[in-house]
Amino acid sequence: MSSSAPAYAVVVCTRNRPDDLSRTLASIAAEAGPGMHVMVVDASDLAARTQNAAEGASFTAAPLRHLPFPGAPSLARQRNFALDHLPPSIAIVHFLDDDVTLAPGYFDALNAWFTHPSVGGAGGRVIEPGPPRPRRLMALRRLLLLDHPAPGRVLPSGVTTPAQTLPLPTPRPVQWLSGCSCAYRRSLLTRHRFDDRLEGYALDEDLDLSFRLGREARLVVEPRAMLFHHVSPVGRDALEGRAHDALVHRYWFLEKNLRSPLRKPAFWWSVTGKLLVAALSSRPDAREALRGRLRAVRTLLRRDHYLLS
Repeated sequence: MSSSAPAYAVVVCTRNRPDDLSRTLASIAAEAGPGMHVMVVDASDLAARTQNAAEGASFTAAPLRHLPFPGAPSLARQRNFALDHLPPSIAIVHFLDDDVTLAPGYFDALNAWFTHPSVGGAGGRVIEPGPPRPRRLMALRRLLLLDHPAPGRVLPSGVTTPAQTLPLPTPRPVQWLSGCSCAYRRSLLTRHRFDDRLEGYALDEDLDLSFRLGREARLVVEPRAMLFHHVSPVGRDALEGRAHDALVHRYWFLEKNLRSPLRKPAFWWSVTGKLLVAALSSRPDAREALRGRLRAVRTLLRRDHYLLS
């Protein structure tokens, strides 16, 4: 980027992952350019927060603010807290997870999209550990509204298709962006905020924000902007809890954002598919996922969750 390029902020929210954060900040420093500001919003316990503050104090590649978060941990609220403390000069806001490593040219590749006035958000290629996404029974998955041939789509069931984890050959317009790797025009973030009701890990905060923002401006995935998501095990719930929350939060997203009168029948049709997939799976953790999803069905039928009250 040239020195005349717009100033941009890199926001990293963290909780009790000092080693992961240290690696992420080192990666950001390696990609620092003119106009960069870094903000670390920290909801860690005292020991980790102290370690993170020392790490931030040693960061010399760009101005860095270490902001202890004053409330109960919430990724959505922490990201909004960062927005409240942005310098006035910031034109582009990047959000990164605290357990990533950036490939060379990451910020330049995404920032270039904001020279297009119609573009409001851009995300990079996210490379994660683990096996590739299964392609078996694709026709059945599409029938059950669990998949679609187009990447980056939000289906009537609330199910999303991936784009940022795919090896796309060229940039692709999408309907949503992953919070692991996303950047937004700052002017849009004055009207579109992360949902403050979300607590803790705040599952689907990225989907909710990007989908709303995408109704006003274009979203694009730029495969040249690559990062490696290491998926830290620290602070992650067990699979049963994740499976439960995934369904409950997706229903919350659907009620809040989708307008089709068929959205709820489509959702329940997709839930039938998810239960069937878990019941027939030979994976060793399939039973745990099935228990979480069945518990989520009970939660939804009773509306026994703070997001649905």
